[in-house]
Amino acid sequence: MKIDRETADRYVAVHSEELTRLCFCLCGNVADAEDLFQETWCKAFKNFDKYDVSKPFDKWLFAICVNTYKNSVKHWYNSRRFCFSTDEEQTLFLNSIPDSSGYSSVDYLELHKIICSLPKNHRVVIILKYFKDYTIEEIAQMLSLPVGTIKSRLYSAKKTIRRRFSQYEF
Repeated sequence: MKIDRETADRYVAVHSEELTRLCFCLCGNVADAEDLFQETWCKAFKNFDKYDVSKPFDKWLFAICVNTYKNSVKHWYNSRRFCFSTDEEQTLFLNSIPDSSGYSSVDYLELHKIICSLPKNHRVVIILKYFKDYTIEEIAQMLSLPVGTIKSRLYSAKKTIRRRFSQYEF
């Protein structure tokens, strides 16, 4: 099934905010997040005939995004500890993302820094589980990994987050 321009525009309008957040959380920097965002939409529209309309579009789109990220030749760069060259750059970017939840990006600044510092395989499962609300089974299916591996990565990532978060004074 070929996708027409009007339908494509509708999908982009509905899913761009969440896809932008996912791309940024995965990549941790603006340039790579923008590249991942564009590449994800290109792949989604190119392979739209493979989309099963009886299933949620966002899960299919996010699976494409995560798999594109995993297969990226830039994955070594994305796993680095820094996310922005300055705190000002980070604040500007976080404030530029539309947020319908009502929470300020400042509320999540320290948590964001900790999540960015996680190894890529831990960062991906944390984002999909706690920021995108996917079940462990859905994450395992998206990443083509056993459920036990996902549980193990979540446990390790949460342990690291707790340890690092306790070091911050609020």
